Amino acid sequence: MSETEFSVGKNCGVTFAGIKPSSLVSVKKEGANDLKSLSHSFKKKGISFRVLKETQNRLVVLVYDEKRLDEVLKTSEAKVFLLSFGYSYKTAEAVNELAARMNKKDFPHEIGVFLGYPIEDVKGFIESPLSGYKTVGTWKVYSNEECAAKTFEQYRRCSQNICQKMVSGFDLADIFGVA
Repeated sequence: MSETEFSVGKNCGVTFAGIKPSSLVSVKKEGANDLKSLSHSFKKKGISFRVLKETQNRLVVLVYDEKRLDEVLKTSEAKVFLLSFGYSYKTAEAVNELAARMNKKDFPHEIGVFLGYPIEDVKGFIESPLSGYKTVGTWKVYSNEECAAKTFEQYRRCSQNICQKMVSGFDLADIFGVA
């Protein structure tokens, strides 16, 4: 198994498993062919891979379940929030706008909405990234600490399970039945 496939499995398995609408992963540019292969395999499951940013040595990739991300982005709360940042979209095409913003000077912290983080936590981070949070896990939590802790544990267990299977010799296509 390649380093790219292992990194994608470790960081994006929760999306493949249907627990999270999308995940972000950074891989070496040399792994581009592995990404294409994974993208082709997971397309059958409604999962898309989108390079959001390319640097000299790395690719920052959003791996997302098209249907689940579309559901998140269609909520009135997400639409109002993202509209306040200048997004204009009808479906998960908002990923195109996110990609354009990733290539500007400032990091688009509203990406948390795309990653399935609670909007109150995304707002809290944007307003006060260094203080006011209750705990830190996959994201900084400003609102419901108990719910976030359960989510973090679910993500941890899922990722650990996937990593154990990969270390045992299974590739992602086998683990998720997309071979």
